[in-house]
Amino acid sequence: MAGMTATGHRRADVAAPTSIWDFPEHGSRGPKPRHNRAAIAALAVRIADAECLEAVTMRRLAGELGIAVMSLYNYVPAKEHLAQLMTDQLAGEYAYPVTPPPDPRAAIADLAGQTRDIARRHPWLAGLLHPPMPPGPNGLRYLDYSLGLLAGSRLGTGARLEIITMIRGFATMYGAMQAAPASTSEQTTAQVQALTRAAAQGRYPNLAAALAVAGPPRRHDDIFRSGIERLIETARLRLRRLTRSNVGCGPRRKAGCET
Repeated sequence: MAGMTATGHRRADVAAPTSIWDFPEHGSRGPKPRHNRAAIAALAVRIADAECLEAVTMRRLAGELGIAVMSLYNYVPAKEHLAQLMTDQLAGEYAYPVTPPPDPRAAIADLAGQTRDIARRHPWLAGLLHPPMPPGPNGLRYLDYSLGLLAGSRLGTGARLEIITMIRGFATMYGAMQAAPASTSEQTTAQVQALTRAAAQGRYPNLAAALAVAGPPRRHDDIFRSGIERLIETARLRLRRLTRSNVGCGPRRKAGCET
């Protein structure tokens, strides 16, 4: 039967808790640890940036740290926990205003821009979006700030979380796309040419009609900004519908009124 490590953590062959933050960082037994989670996460991020996400293995990290692989499990009980640490490390790159922003809509757009920039710097981040993982301290700060930007709305908690997830997911994927080695202008040209050829076949009348009135190609930064604006506007449209449907909702809320 599998046992425990010297610091009291479970070994990797034992079912690990969902979140690494369920573990204390240091065990109560054994010598003082030589490393910490922050340093391990930073090292993992550097390797992924310099090479790729697949290069980040427990054996590679242990070698870089000068410790045995099993000793690394004292700090990071499982590979899934390493992904959590790396994701939270990047979430620490956000910059937040000291005082509440006067324009939540502009603040949401700014946060989305920061997300895109983080993904540009670390394009492998998109590979960690699925499956969803529990947030760490930095991720919780991002979530708390984002929820605060939507606090003035009458959207329910679920709707607000959906909006936050959609905007962050779009911005992350867009940033990773822009960081791709292939030229984005060449990719766009190839895509347009493929669509034009398909429309010319006569089998896709709606595509042909759309291309007939399409304007000149836009810069990727412009497309990103308009995409974020559309997501924000979607939230506003939903808010308007909720406001109209919730008219009359008071202390005794009508059935179906969203909170």
